[in-house]
Amino acid sequence: MKYKCIKEMCLPKCDGDGFEIPNEYGFVTVGSIWERDDRGNLIGGDVHMDSLDDDSDFGWIEMPLDDLKENFALIE
Repeated sequence: MKYKCIKEMCLPKCDGDGFEIPNEYGFVTVGSIWERDDRGNLIGGDVHMDSLDDDSDFGWIEMPLDDLKENFALIE
């Protein structure tokens, strides 16, 4: 399933092992496109999303289901 961000989010950045990088944050921008991946997660979020935009601060994000409903719209 693909989603479009409808509300900007500021999230902590994580390293390749899923650990937060101290004092490093990035933005999920309005209009960015993400694909939901329900096969697993890296840091314990309810929802794992992979970026489909090359200019994103993140290659992937994870969040609670409530954040998905509030900040993203299903597009396909």
